[in-house]
Amino acid sequence: MNILVYADDIVLLAPSWKGLQHLINTFSQATQSQSMDMQCNVNKTVCMSYAPKNRSKIVSQSFPDFTLDGMKLKFASSFRYLSHIVQNNECDDDDIAGEIRNLFVRTNILKRMFHKCSMAVKLSLFKCCCMCF
Repeated sequence: MNILVYADDIVLLAPSWKGLQHLINTFSQATQSQSMDMQCNVNKTVCMSYAPKNRSKIVSQSFPDFTLDGMKLKFASSFRYLSHIVQNNECDDDDIAGEIRNLFVRTNILKRMFHKCSMAVKLSLFKCCCMCF
């Protein structure tokens, strides 16, 4: 599996630089041939590389620039995808911190709007509106 698609968000995955550049070229050819009614915004497109867990398998610390239609793509150490923060160090601390902030915001809104309601009503609203699981 090397292509993840949700609406107009696409993730291309490859185990090597050459493999990813091949996917990018294939995507570019498909969009140019009008087989897909899509355009890629190079300013919103980022590349990310993950280091292998076994440090002895690191081949290079840097990679050549990826290109899409002759334009260089930016490398990023983190980016937001479908409202989640993805980081190349496989850490999700920033994403968890954001979800905690969102929980406090939703809780404070409920507290402010429904302060006159009973505890049972507040608990039901909290379970419906604030709990993600």
